[in-house]
Amino acid sequence: MLIEIWERLRGYDKWIETEAEICRPDVEETIHHGRGGPTVSYSSVDELMWTDLNGERQYAMFSVPQESPLFQMAGGEKVTIRYNPKEPEAFYYRDLLRSRIRDVFRNTLILLAGCLVAWLFIWIRSR
Repeated sequence: MLIEIWERLRGYDKWIETEAEICRPDVEETIHHGRGGPTVSYSSVDELMWTDLNGERQYAMFSVPQESPLFQMAGGEKVTIRYNPKEPEAFYYRDLLRSRIRDVFRNTLILLAGCLVAWLFIWIRSR
């Protein structure tokens, strides 16, 4: 329900719905150096392709972390997107928005948990 409200507020509900194909998924590896040694995280960089009303192919890139359900997508899969009829290269992909909201929510919870632990540590030491 909230996502539909967001789509109406942003005007995405007036954009043209079409089927897009994931053309070229690619996995990127990032090495992070920390106290516990190096760790590796992965993200998927995907290219979408769709045809606009003028018959022209449009391409766009997006990236998701490995925790995203979209990370597992392979080339050739079809997804439903919306694109702006005035700017056919501008697209909206609902599942991508959901994935990003999930990431923000998860990271916020981790930050809040860390702050709580730090506060408890300070509170216990001050007693």
